[in-house]
Amino acid sequence: MKNIQTTIIKTAVVIVIGLSFFSCEKHLDDLRDNPNAVTQIDDAALFTKAVRSLFQGTTDQSVSRFAGQYAHYFVAGSTSRPPDQYGDGFDENYNEMFTGMYGGTIRHIEEVLEITSASETENEVRHAMAQVIAVLGYARLTDAFGDIPYTEGGKGKTEGILQPKYDTQEFIYQDMIKRLGASVNVLKNADPAMGYPNSDPIFNNDLEKWTRFANSIRLRLAMRLREADNSLSMQTVSECIANPLMEDNSHNATMIETEGNGNAWFGNRTGHPSIKMSTKLIDQLQGTNDPRLAVYVSKDQQGNYSGMINGLGDVAFGNSNFSAKSDMGLALSSRDSELYLMNAAEVWLLRAEAALVYDNDPATANTLYRKGIETSLLQWDIENTDITTFLSSPTATLSGSNDEEQIGVQMWLALTPNFYESWSYIRRTGFPVIEERTDPKLSRGVTNGIMPKRFLYSSFELSSNNNNVTQAIERQGGNKISVPVWWDKN
Repeated sequence: MKNIQTTIIKTAVVIVIGLSFFSCEKHLDDLRDNPNAVTQIDDAALFTKAVRSLFQGTTDQSVSRFAGQYAHYFVAGSTSRPPDQYGDGFDENYNEMFTGMYGGTIRHIEEVLEITSASETENEVRHAMAQVIAVLGYARLTDAFGDIPYTEGGKGKTEGILQPKYDTQEFIYQDMIKRLGASVNVLKNADPAMGYPNSDPIFNNDLEKWTRFANSIRLRLAMRLREADNSLSMQTVSECIANPLMEDNSHNATMIETEGNGNAWFGNRTGHPSIKMSTKLIDQLQGTNDPRLAVYVSKDQQGNYSGMINGLGDVAFGNSNFSAKSDMGLALSSRDSELYLMNAAEVWLLRAEAALVYDNDPATANTLYRKGIETSLLQWDIENTDITTFLSSPTATLSGSNDEEQIGVQMWLALTPNFYESWSYIRRTGFPVIEERTDPKLSRGVTNGIMPKRFLYSSFELSSNNNNVTQAIERQGGNKISVPVWWDKN
């Protein structure tokens, strides 16, 4: 009996020692792990970062200064004026936009797409929201450069692709339209709890607004294909009209970006370099008694609205009394000014164009056109009496003879301050007309006086990914700012 008890005691001791040893080993393993190390990337934080980076990109010099001057909203002073002279010696700026977008928005959102599609972290709602941001990032790049890395773009970190191939803009547009269509189908029946409840800086996780936003972006891209792929454009527009679209200003994709360098561009309004508003813009607003004049433009020291002529040569510019001209309006240039990815007014005007050219329905086009103008005026808190007065003017009714130009001019005004999208719209439609520069006081630049059509691939990209870039350049007809992108047939 004693021997049995001894055996039991010894066995128990061995078990206790074994368990203690195992526990110690487990504790040592725990100690070897850095308790502060990130074991899983937070896709919510990455999503927020990607969205904010996209908004910040709307104020980058390579976007706002170039497009804002090409589209004749303003003239910049000092070192930011040369783009207005249609030059192309801006290698650093072109590279900034290209690498900045890939290193910012695209890199972050590609990581989100990877996380939300992986089997262990799959979330189709978050994935659909991320697809919209990804499309917006790629659209901005392809609309500026034409062919870009797309299927292999932004894969340097996730897949180690350091020299990505360049896809054609035609393929990119076809795929972006598919991606947005899939996102709309997911989002319109989605559970908000599956989205980004505390990490969505645009719509605060309102998935109805996300559905409208995704579908509206799809409509924008579809109309951009009007001259390049009319069949796909018509089909997609029809699908978009059948789904919810942005309709009022509560649906606008907007935010106020005051952190980091994102809003620094607005701080340059009265600093260095200065910005003075374009004569073309002021003449349009004044000539039609448009109440947005006081929103977009500040009065000069004499209490008048005085603009700068775009494209002046150095001598003419020196004699122009630049400093005395009208600044940008405070609603656009303050530190708390809103930035826009898309607004409801643009959507109404896109629908007006579609009704006119696809449905051959001038009456409906006119109704949609007027709704677009009204929505734009409401966006800037114009008084109701002023809205009524302007809607009673000839400007606010399609004339029947130059309807597309009327829509184009109002799109130009309604897109403010989304200068980049306005430049793209003008390239596609030709409206408002940016006249060829023939006056000897104006600089004809490297485009022979024609508004630039694209940005150039930078020397950095040519040196780091030469074979792929060279093939893209050969496909498109040259690395020149006068060479149109695929969808630009004007």
